[in-house]
Amino acid sequence: MSRALRLARRGQRKAESLMADQCTIRPNTGETTDPDTGKLVPTYGPSVYEGRCKIQNQRLRYPSEPVAGEHQWTVAPTEVHIPVRGTADVATGQVVTITSSHDDDNVDREFRIRVGDRKTYGTAIRLIVEEITG
Repeated sequence: MSRALRLARRGQRKAESLMADQCTIRPNTGETTDPDTGKLVPTYGPSVYEGRCKIQNQRLRYPSEPVAGEHQWTVAPTEVHIPVRGTADVATGQVVTITSSHDDDNVDREFRIRVGDRKTYGTAIRLIVEEITG
């Protein structure tokens, strides 16, 4: 094993030690109508990842404030970090659900993966996500 790979593996262990939350990642397979409310709700396929994660705000980028019609909202750049190993099936468009966290307010938050972050000597997969609300 090369020195670079040994250092990357050490970095992976350190990065994973900071992943204090748990999450599930599933593909969105479509929508169905909730029989009780009549509202459209998403449907999901089987989990492609269940395990450690960390929510991280991107401090180097500022939130944007897009406008559509007369409505303005704030989009804050956010990442969800997951381990490098065991996450090969994680892909753009899938949904991350926080299942446990040291901060109870994070539990049940959902994020749509906009883009992944695979690289040769990565210490974590840093998923750029947008929060699903409403």
